[in-house]
Amino acid sequence: MKRESRARFNLRKAAWGVAMLAIVSAGSAIAQTRVQVEGEVDAPGIVTLEGKARLDDAALAAKVRSHAYVAAAAWLRPSLVPQQTRLKAGLLFDLDLLKTLAGQHGDTSAGDLATRMADQLRALPVTGRQPALLDGRVLEVDAASNLLVSEGDRLVYPARPETVRIVGAVEHDCVVPHVPLQDARLYLPGCVATVDADQDTIQVIQPDGRVFEQGIALWNRGAPIPLAPGAVLYVPLRRSLIDSIDPAFNREVAEFLATQPLSAANSGP
Repeated sequence: MKRESRARFNLRKAAWGVAMLAIVSAGSAIAQTRVQVEGEVDAPGIVTLEGKARLDDAALAAKVRSHAYVAAAAWLRPSLVPQQTRLKAGLLFDLDLLKTLAGQHGDTSAGDLATRMADQLRALPVTGRQPALLDGRVLEVDAASNLLVSEGDRLVYPARPETVRIVGAVEHDCVVPHVPLQDARLYLPGCVATVDADQDTIQVIQPDGRVFEQGIALWNRGAPIPLAPGAVLYVPLRRSLIDSIDPAFNREVAEFLATQPLSAANSGP
């Protein structure tokens, strides 16, 4: 009996050892996070980070080049793709409805604009971009901005452009030279607006992904907003045209445009 009990004990001990080894191995696998870095970096590709990795770990591992345009670097997260996919689908639905209503009322201008914007929006990828500071050296001392990264995240560091893009309710998309410290609204004369453009506001999308609304009429003129190189100005649709469909439409278009990395932002709605 003693011999049998000892044998059972040894079997249980061996099984416990195997289980503990599996747990330790699983823990080791979980403690690593693979992040892809690309663009103006010396170490492009997938970097493997140990422990609970943060943005500074990934940024420093990428070895960002000194001439990279860090202000426009993009953090692309698979976890945000479903939410942004729904946003894109909702905008396309609104534009399809606008096209249908415009056709019913014989409004050729609005129908053509809705078709063009839908085609451009449909061509843009869903990126999962989350606005974030991606300067590794700054993140090392800025704990509040140094967020955790997840498996499959991407960091994209673009080159610095010298232009600003104007899109939306305009005759055609425009690319104009960037002027240091120039107010956003002063770029508008460089692009012809359609009859369906909002005369009171514009949406300003800075290359870091932040979005601002600026009043441009005499009655609501807002404080100047200097643009960074690579910024996008979205000229909204007039409210009388779109509010009955979705009052948040123009803001949501700007928010979706803000998800585009700088390289992709050069060809959107």
